[in-house]
Amino acid sequence: MKQFELGQYKGLNLESFDVSVKEDEMKEAMNGILKSLDEVRVEKRNEPIETGDSVIVNIVGTETGMPYPKVKEDGLQFKVGDENVLPEFSAKLLGQKMGDTVVFDTTIQPVLIEFQALWGYEITFSIEIVKVFTIKKPELTDENIHEIEPKVKTLQGFKKMLKNKILQEKRARAHVANMSKVMGAVAENCKYEFDQEILDQAAEDLYQDYTRELKNVFNMELVVYLMQRKMSSDELLAECKEEAARRILGEKILDAVIQAEGIQVTVNEHPADLTNDIGVLENEYLRKKAMEFLVNANLIK
Repeated sequence: MKQFELGQYKGLNLESFDVSVKEDEMKEAMNGILKSLDEVRVEKRNEPIETGDSVIVNIVGTETGMPYPKVKEDGLQFKVGDENVLPEFSAKLLGQKMGDTVVFDTTIQPVLIEFQALWGYEITFSIEIVKVFTIKKPELTDENIHEIEPKVKTLQGFKKMLKNKILQEKRARAHVANMSKVMGAVAENCKYEFDQEILDQAAEDLYQDYTRELKNVFNMELVVYLMQRKMSSDELLAECKEEAARRILGEKILDAVIQAEGIQVTVNEHPADLTNDIGVLENEYLRKKAMEFLVNANLIK
């Protein structure tokens, strides 16, 4: 970097990201769990059919007393009132019961494309109602919650566990977001000028690393990735240049804070993995401590 001067780096009084678990987040999480459970079918034997009920029927259609081969189906299941069901079917089944047979005449109107071949035909339908049932959404209760999560025994305990899980996930995301927010604010107070040659090389290295990662990890060629994102290689290289600049500036800020604050690695904190470069490990740990210092020194508690 040709020029770098560390500006104000503490006491910026930045608002940290909210990690409290909102009611709608809990509701969304609970709904997601409910969707994963099997729906409950409740059979209706003697109750009249209502809109929204599901039925299984045997249908026979005749034209002028002769069976019409395109209108014969056994075990047809549909929901009464659905848009993809002939309106006459729903209307004639309302109020009927399981075991009844409904016979009616109708002229097929050009409403549903599925019945295009029958448009204009006058058909006599005979509908035998084999089964009638409603589909109820599953409920979470103390009785079935143990099947979903063996570690808890009550619904209240499950909600508490779920809330804590959401909280931990939000804290993890907020931690990364807070670091980015702090570094961005500190960077605005710094004076710096990049060495263009070094920046271009760092961007090219990121570009090549990303290309290899696509191939080795995701088994995807770069050209396919670019097509999916609808971008050119130059646009991707520009993204890599922005990321390279962020990394270079971030490391410069952290190193300057380490020096300004006299941050050191204590004996107890000293990296013990001697199989790696001890200097690299120590430098990484120092930068980690500097990042923690910046977060604590700038976020409003």
